[in-house]
Amino acid sequence: RAGIPVFASLNAVHRETWIDYAIQLADTGVDGLELNFYATPTEFGVEAATIEAEQVAIVREVAQAVSIPVSVKLSAFYTNPLHVIHRLKEAGAAGFVLFNRFFQPDIDPEREEPAFPLNLSEEGDYGLSLRFTGLLYGRLTGDICCNTGVFTGLDVVKLILAGATCVQVASTLYKNQIVHLGTMVDELDDWMDRKGYGELAEFRGKLSQEQSHDPWAYTRAQYVRLLL
Repeated sequence: RAGIPVFASLNAVHRETWIDYAIQLADTGVDGLELNFYATPTEFGVEAATIEAEQVAIVREVAQAVSIPVSVKLSAFYTNPLHVIHRLKEAGAAGFVLFNRFFQPDIDPEREEPAFPLNLSEEGDYGLSLRFTGLLYGRLTGDICCNTGVFTGLDVVKLILAGATCVQVASTLYKNQIVHLGTMVDELDDWMDRKGYGELAEFRGKLSQEQSHDPWAYTRAQYVRLLL
């Protein structure tokens, strides 16, 4: 009824519930699944490789259990996100959302109690998503979705130039209301008209590392440039 593809977002803890809930959600008729992976290690003895292997295994089993596309919304807190994404792709993931933005705990010093504030994204927080999208585009079969700090149509332009297939927005809708989506689309259309683009595909990935004239744009050499 929505007239657009609908993806169900899934959060679980145990392997069995990941599989079970994925099957139940697929049976509702959704067009795809988004698995939200985030591990908060609380034990010193759990190795990073163990956590990654468990997530890869979950993707493999979910992808085998359902007939709809499976995407993964990832944390950026991996030593090498590119390697993890490659493994997840081989396990059956069809797309990747970069990156999960997590609510962090705080402390109320007056009450001396834990606090849990609703921290919205700020404009420009998309930098990490843009970096890894630019590194992945053309080197990975599958869709890349960017999020975090996407507030304007020009933000969308930047992420598509880096290689994004699509973007997710949330904080800007909290701050500017749902009607702001129309404004973002208008800004995107205006930019495309000025540049002479008729389709998103005409400029998608144009400034990715693979296609950019500057091979250092997505590396730490950027830090040296800023200093100079």
